[in-house]
Amino acid sequence: MIYQSKLAPKYDFFQEENMQFLLSLLKSENENLTGLGAGIVIHSCKTIGEQNILCHTGVLEKLTSLLDGSLSQRDASLESLAAIIRDNPAAVSNFVELRCGRALHCVTELTKDKYPRTRLLACLCLISLKNSSTCYLQDIGIKTKLVYILLELLDDSGPVGDEASFAFSSLIAEKEDLQKLAFEANAINKFNCLLQKHPIQPKRLEGVLLALADLCSKLECCRSNFLSLQVCCLCLCFCF
Repeated sequence: MIYQSKLAPKYDFFQEENMQFLLSLLKSENENLTGLGAGIVIHSCKTIGEQNILCHTGVLEKLTSLLDGSLSQRDASLESLAAIIRDNPAAVSNFVELRCGRALHCVTELTKDKYPRTRLLACLCLISLKNSSTCYLQDIGIKTKLVYILLELLDDSGPVGDEASFAFSSLIAEKEDLQKLAFEANAINKFNCLLQKHPIQPKRLEGVLLALADLCSKLECCRSNFLSLQVCCLCLCFCF
C-alpha cells in the first residue's frame, strides 16, 4: 500500500472529503481497508492541528474500537493512537476520557499480549501518553511494568528487539525516577550482555548505546554500575 512507504505524499486531513474517506476506511469490515486508514494516520499525522482534527472528527474513537479487533487491527490502532497523542496534552485527555477510560485500560492490557510486537506497540503508546502529559500514568506499578516489559523485549532477535531499546530510551530520558527503577531492574547488566553478543546489528547497537547514555545521564549509581561492569570498555570498542 502506498502509505506504507515513507515517500508517500502527506494526506490532507483538513479537506472534508478526505476526512470522510478516512472515516469510511476505518469503519470498514475489511482488515486491509482499516489497515490503510490507520496507515494514513501514522504516515501523515505530524502536527498539533492534524492531531486535534483527528480527535474532533471521530477518528480517535474509530481507532480505539479497532483495539478489540484482529492482531493486525490492534497493532495498526496502537501505532496510529501513539501518533495522534504524541506531544499533545489535549489529545491525551481526549483519549483517556474515551469510553470512560476503557480505551486506556485496553492499551494497558495489551502490554501483556502474547505477541511481542503488540506488547511493544502498547508500551510505545503508553510512553507517548506519559511523555505528553504529566497527569497520567504516575503509578509506580505501571512505570515498573513498562521497564520490565521493554527489558524482556530486548531478547527478541528481530525488529522488536531492535526497537525495544529506543522505546526504553524514550521511557527513561530525563526522568530520574524511571532511571532508578531501571537500575533496580538490573538494566545496565542487560545492555552489557547485549553488547557482548556478536555480531550486533548497527540499529540494535545504536539503540543500546542510546539507552545506556540516557540511563547514566542522571544518577551516580547508574554511572558507577556502568563502570564496574566495564561496559565503558565495550562501548569504546565500537568506536574504533
